[in-house]
Amino acid sequence: MLGGTVLAASLVLAGLALLVPMPRILSDELRYTIAASSLADGDGLGLRGTEYGFGPVYPAVLAAILAVVPDRETAYPLFKLANALLFALASVPVYLVGRRLLPPAWSLAVATLSLAIPSSIYVSLVMTESAAYAAAWLAILAIVLALERTSPRRQLGVLGAIALGYLTRAQLAALFPAFVAALGLLWIVVPTRRPRSLRALGDLWPTLAVVALGIVLVVAAPLATGSSPVGLPSAYDELWEGYDLVDVGRWVVYHLAALDVLLVVVPFAVSPIVLARLLRDARAGDPRAGGFATAFLAVNASLVLVAAAFSSTPAGLDHLHDRYLFYVVPFWLLVLAVWLREGLPRPIVATAIGVGLAVVLPALVPFEQLAAEEGVDVDAVVTYLWSEVNAAAFESFPDAVSGRRVLALFVVVLVAAVLVVPRRFGIGLGAVVVAILLASTAIAWRNSLRTADDFEAAVPADREWVDEAVGERTSVTSLYVSAPCAAAAWTSRALLLTEFFNRAVRRAAHVDERDGSLLPSTEVRVGADGSVRNESGSPFAAEAVLVHAGITLRGERVATGTAVPLALWRVGGPVRLAGTVSPSNLQEIVCTPRA
Repeated sequence: MLGGTVLAASLVLAGLALLVPMPRILSDELRYTIAASSLADGDGLGLRGTEYGFGPVYPAVLAAILAVVPDRETAYPLFKLANALLFALASVPVYLVGRRLLPPAWSLAVATLSLAIPSSIYVSLVMTESAAYAAAWLAILAIVLALERTSPRRQLGVLGAIALGYLTRAQLAALFPAFVAALGLLWIVVPTRRPRSLRALGDLWPTLAVVALGIVLVVAAPLATGSSPVGLPSAYDELWEGYDLVDVGRWVVYHLAALDVLLVVVPFAVSPIVLARLLRDARAGDPRAGGFATAFLAVNASLVLVAAAFSSTPAGLDHLHDRYLFYVVPFWLLVLAVWLREGLPRPIVATAIGVGLAVVLPALVPFEQLAAEEGVDVDAVVTYLWSEVNAAAFESFPDAVSGRRVLALFVVVLVAAVLVVPRRFGIGLGAVVVAILLASTAIAWRNSLRTADDFEAAVPADREWVDEAVGERTSVTSLYVSAPCAAAAWTSRALLLTEFFNRAVRRAAHVDERDGSLLPSTEVRVGADGSVRNESGSPFAAEAVLVHAGITLRGERVATGTAVPLALWRVGGPVRLAGTVSPSNLQEIVCTPRA
């Protein structure tokens, strides 16, 4: 049955992903595609001629596809098929963790639902999340098993799984401190599990060795050198400059509230009930209960802190990042399943704590964070449903009802259901939670399709026009000229999408401002005589140049493409614009509509 779930989910997710016609998170999707092409071409992991700086696992998966297909156009749908399979494989460790507490049917239901969450939209994107979901849950399974019996072999399994997760997505390194914290929490809850002899302490050598190494690399080395921790991807250096603890704490609250709302309130409200029972069982000698409960608490705390810390930085752009947090969703679904199967227990203290948190947390987060209409995209899938609700409420009842009031009613009704629904209707309550979660997923997929359709307008059917014009062996440089108009944004999209589908585009340069992709790009200046020069003043040379079609270069114009449109010029040396040039007339060219 589990194998059938993986196969069926892979097919469904792949079918949905194939409906998305274009990449839309261009900075990320282009990064991994370029790195994969570089690897497939035998040049190692590179990014526009510079260091890649991210985990190698996902580009290696893409490179295996690129090695056996003729072009990126053919590879693109295969990338999505690989994403769907990787994402679906996460259900296997979710199921195995569920089996520690639940019978097969319940575990299978949760494993299946864990693939139908709003974050399933990541399979339509050429991004690490699909592979990272499976890697994260492989590591979580290893952590749970090691907490049940902390043998050296199981600890090594944890270290290997977390290493794989780290090489897939760097933030999954946070699972190691989560494991250490869970182990300490287990020793507090179950004193008999504490190492009481040197031999018992020696059995912890794999974990202790990594802790010691971590102190050297993460604490001592940065203090000595003033740099990021040794071995962490260079792309994350800026995140190690320091955090405002108050700001991080605020974002912790916001992300917990987002989880509460995304999970349809009930799992959050009942979690203290289930965890209190599991911790009691652990103290009474049940290793499975202790392993799950301590892993649940530590992994959630660790990943919430990672998401909150990122959101507190300028790179966080002042919004939620459940893109960094969705890995924990199956944990909460398992908690809900345990509560339903055990007949909706409602001990007074644990119920009061859960209900109180479920009600208070959404009231503490600005509603705009939960219902943002622009600028969030895939970073906060919780916003998809609530931006729709907010818009519908305003349209139907502009003077009486707001999305905030609907959210308050939503929380109160679901919390009341936790308190009063009879045991015999427990499955019905669970069905309501699942239905709302699936509705949120459906809205997320619909928005993905709409956004991708907008991007498709930038690059119509002939997406490989550069490779067809000059061949993949020619080195083409993408040249972006920034301007304060919407047309410049469309030019940027067209350049990035053209680079995505054409292997010949290997470098990028920009005049004044980058193309918006955050990828490596050479800043150049255009002289009054039209000569393009590096910041050092030396001539900027290229074999061929891809640029807005309104800009004329000295050389041979060999092709035009995209709806903006763009032009491809064969230059074969220093790049030079034709005619008298100034920054203002370049911007005027970019901003002038063309037939």
